[in-house]
Amino acid sequence: MNFGGSTIDLCGDKTDGSSWRVTVQDPEDDSSYAGILEVKDCIVDTSGGYERYFTDEDGNVYWHILDPETGRPADSGLISTTIISESGLNGDALSTACFVMGLEDSIEYWRTYGGFEFVFITEEHEIYVSEGIADSFTPVYDYEDAEVTVVTQ
Repeated sequence: MNFGGSTIDLCGDKTDGSSWRVTVQDPEDDSSYAGILEVKDCIVDTSGGYERYFTDEDGNVYWHILDPETGRPADSGLISTTIISESGLNGDALSTACFVMGLEDSIEYWRTYGGFEFVFITEEHEIYVSEGIADSFTPVYDYEDAEVTVVTQ
């Protein structure tokens, strides 16, 4: 099931018992993918500034995810945050919050509270994945040679 552009609810597994294959969009090319997740019975939710944005006459890009401290578009160094969880509400909130918090604070939050897995993509095209889904994520296309860091507890 797809609950709008960013949330997918994967109920159980496929009829042959295999995992669902969910693509993670390339945050800089809406016609391509950054990776493929193979997961079962979970919610996958992605946030990024590439879906809803505008560019002003000077070439500055403004997206819809705002930093509550500045009131301006979030500029955390992350360009895509994908959360894998058991709850759509939590996944949606966490993907947006992590996009605003940035890499280090998001990893610290995960280590402190847990309850979800993640795929984070930075402005430098580095990929960070939590240890619980490290074997389930495969970078593809322009990200095939990206540095992938597995984050552990």
